[in-house]
Amino acid sequence: MLRIISKKELDNFSSSIEHSQFLESSFWEDFQISLGKKVWRYGFFDDNDSDKLLGACIIVEKKLPLSFGYLYTPRGPIIKDDLDNSKKTEISTTLFKLFRDICIKEFKIKNIFFKFEPNFTPKNIKQIKKVKDFQPSKTLILDLSKSEEELLKEMHGKTRYNIRLAEKRGIQTIKTNKEKKYIETFLSLIEKTSKRDNFKSHPGYYYEKMLKAFDKNVDLWIAKKDEKVICANIIISFGDTVTYLHGASSDEYKNLMAPHLLQWNQIRWAKENNYKYYDFWGIAKTDDTKDRWHGFTRFKKGFGGFEMVFPGTFDVVYDKDYYRLYNFIKKII
Repeated sequence: MLRIISKKELDNFSSSIEHSQFLESSFWEDFQISLGKKVWRYGFFDDNDSDKLLGACIIVEKKLPLSFGYLYTPRGPIIKDDLDNSKKTEISTTLFKLFRDICIKEFKIKNIFFKFEPNFTPKNIKQIKKVKDFQPSKTLILDLSKSEEELLKEMHGKTRYNIRLAEKRGIQTIKTNKEKKYIETFLSLIEKTSKRDNFKSHPGYYYEKMLKAFDKNVDLWIAKKDEKVICANIIISFGDTVTYLHGASSDEYKNLMAPHLLQWNQIRWAKENNYKYYDFWGIAKTDDTKDRWHGFTRFKKGFGGFEMVFPGTFDVVYDKDYYRLYNFIKKII
């Protein structure tokens, strides 16, 4: 049985799942709405027990030109691990059919496909395609049940050295109150970082809305020497996990090793606040040194931890012709 659920039901369920996914939370739903997106929130209940929640998800509408669009469930649907794969597939199939009907009949939206990132490998779903990752499917996790001594011991020797070096050279790290000056500094740093490391960053308003809208879940950390901010990170806390989501750094003062100390103190804070896991949010899928993620993957792996691989991203195609056109246009722009 499928029905709309409350924000509290969504958060209680999503946060109860091991390695909780902040993308399937009510505050992420609110954030998407603040960006002008249409969002739905659904739960899947046991047919024999209307109070037993088996799965949940938020669904975000992504608009395309000419009144077209597609639907997206980030890192979801989240479905209980103890269900067998056939039941998980059945639940997902119900969701895809329901939303195609709702969008066509009620909202007059021409949705081309449904993009989702389940916590299981889907099989036997009609018109399903494995596609390029939307969110990273491979990440690095630290187990925070270990002592600080154990965590330090499991790091690469160079990472431990760089942490101590940053401390000796007077680097200060701060969990800010998201003051305007620090948000502006982060925006300046992320713009420089994206150009230097050749990746596409979000528009400035995206980070501003994220930082200003959420007091409890989103934090801005900085590392500075005297009054000069050298690097800044955005982390997100939800359920049992703290996630390092966005990082930015200056080209100056590289020899001070500030990013290493900043990560370590974020990890310590997460541990002190009784979170179970610290998620570095995305690493390269291979050890290929030509991979554009190789540099920051090497940085993250220096902290130890274990790799986690998600099934990846899938599209359920509603309209084959427009889907082909969509993918063709994506390749040429």
